Amino acid sequence: MACNKKSKIMIFGGTGYLGRYMVKACVSMGHSTYVYTRPLKPNQDNSKLELLKEFESMGVFIIQGDLDEHEKLVSQLRKVEIVISTLAVPQYLEQLQLIKAMKDSGTIKRFVPSEYGNEVDRVSGLPPLEAVFSNKRKIRRATEAAEIPYTSVVANSFAAYFVNYLLHPQDKQRDEVVVYGSGEAKAVFNYEDDIANYTIKAALDPRAANRVMIIRPPGNIATQLELICAWDEKTGQTLKKIHVPEEEIVKLSETLPHPDNIPVAILHHIFIKGDEMSFELRTDDLEASKLFPDYKYTSIDDLLEIFLVEPPQPRLAAFA
Repeated sequence: MACNKKSKIMIFGGTGYLGRYMVKACVSMGHSTYVYTRPLKPNQDNSKLELLKEFESMGVFIIQGDLDEHEKLVSQLRKVEIVISTLAVPQYLEQLQLIKAMKDSGTIKRFVPSEYGNEVDRVSGLPPLEAVFSNKRKIRRATEAAEIPYTSVVANSFAAYFVNYLLHPQDKQRDEVVVYGSGEAKAVFNYEDDIANYTIKAALDPRAANRVMIIRPPGNIATQLELICAWDEKTGQTLKKIHVPEEEIVKLSETLPHPDNIPVAILHHIFIKGDEMSFELRTDDLEASKLFPDYKYTSIDDLLEIFLVEPPQPRLAAFA
């Protein structure tokens, strides 16, 4: 399975936040692209229907079905070689059904489970986030036990999502910015389009088989304060910084109901503890920008230029 080989790829969660990027990247790279999605309901939100029509216009094969339809799932999986999951937090454990179906299909040469955050085998978090990490570890262990070739992708922070969340570039009248903790913890901001491209490249690359690939390009490492400063320089304004202390974030993670406690635990993990940069890369680690040096990734500076001209619309992550 060579890197430049055109393959048949099935994406689960293709209508979700990261899934949209994954589908479009897959098509743009010339692969036969299948999207397995839950059946449309009579009162379905029009946005999903429109997105599926857009996918079909791009040549994507749409398959409607549930993950508990085992026989149907197995028969559809036999059409492809690669499976990429971008299922959201509430569906993580449903990947156990997918793993069983992939094993029974006997055709899958690589599986990319839905992770894309931090390296769950090397970090921990506040209890609401630790529960999410625990589910991701269960999927890793189940994939290994099933002996399905895999690539786990550590994508760190979704850059467009967090630039929107932290800086609110759509709001031209906004003159202040919230800083979590001191603002000095380093994070890794990777543009979603790059995450998708790196993921697909890795899924086809024999060097990434049964490995964890970490996306940590040197141009995408920054603190909150550095991000704010860079934005101030580009806009010519100076945002007033409102610091939220760690104790307040921890308290919210303890008092907010599930799933509202998950986002604040993520903020603590990334921007207060700085856990995306809490471990050094070993010589045997796979880092995406080194694995694929010819791919030109979007640096933080490049992304801020995009936001300055035409900010992508903010989207919400699904935690329930």
